[in-house]
Amino acid sequence: MSVRTTAQPPWWSQLPPGGEPGPVPRARLLVVPHSGGGPNRYLRLLGGLADDIEVLGLTLPGRERRRTERPGATLDEVLASLSAIRRPELPTLVLGHSLGATLGLHLAHALGEHCVGLIASGQEPRDGAGRLSEQAGDEDVLRLLERGGDMPSAVLEHEGLRAYLLELLRTDLRLGRESAERSRGLRIDAPITVLCGREDRLVDQDKLAGWRAHTSADCEVRVFPGGHFALFDPNNLRHYIEAVERHFAAVAELAS
Repeated sequence: MSVRTTAQPPWWSQLPPGGEPGPVPRARLLVVPHSGGGPNRYLRLLGGLADDIEVLGLTLPGRERRRTERPGATLDEVLASLSAIRRPELPTLVLGHSLGATLGLHLAHALGEHCVGLIASGQEPRDGAGRLSEQAGDEDVLRLLERGGDMPSAVLEHEGLRAYLLELLRTDLRLGRESAERSRGLRIDAPITVLCGREDRLVDQDKLAGWRAHTSADCEVRVFPGGHFALFDPNNLRHYIEAVERHFAAVAELAS
């Protein structure tokens, strides 16, 4: 199987970009964005983290600093990108939202003993069920986007932006289907924290507990006010910061 090079540009970049070098990191957080999105939007979740936690964000082709690249990636390419990350031995926590949560499970599994946990946000566990079929039309994709909310109508009304967004979403839906199909029976040996907005129209709340089948460790489900992008509500910021800190605190206790 052919795998695109992960060297130029790197799939993973420091968050915030261009930040001053900090102390030698004791742990790492990998941020895996939602469909159509890039990691820079997640900067607001990181302000309260200790400066000795290295934060890296995944940028798929076609968005943010990789905007000039043709959209599209396979799960194997995403997993291969881990090989470009320095200091692979660092205790690593994965935080993924929506599509990023499904990808995050695979990344956590690939990290093996170096993974200290997965935070799955805004996503029920998927084991083959895609949000849309390959035959879905543009209107079906746009309806899915509207159900998620958080998309200015001006973007959808602009022909060029609409076409660009549809291309991104279609490639991400394909990646999501592939990742879901390969999630069957996948288990990690690290705890999973599940976070979700109570009014999220893209998630079946009754299925959130199903994440327990993907770990041999603990699994905690927390639901709070908000829709699919509740994680970007300042009122919910503490849920994410607390989840990150709790995972890393558990690692510190084991090391002491």
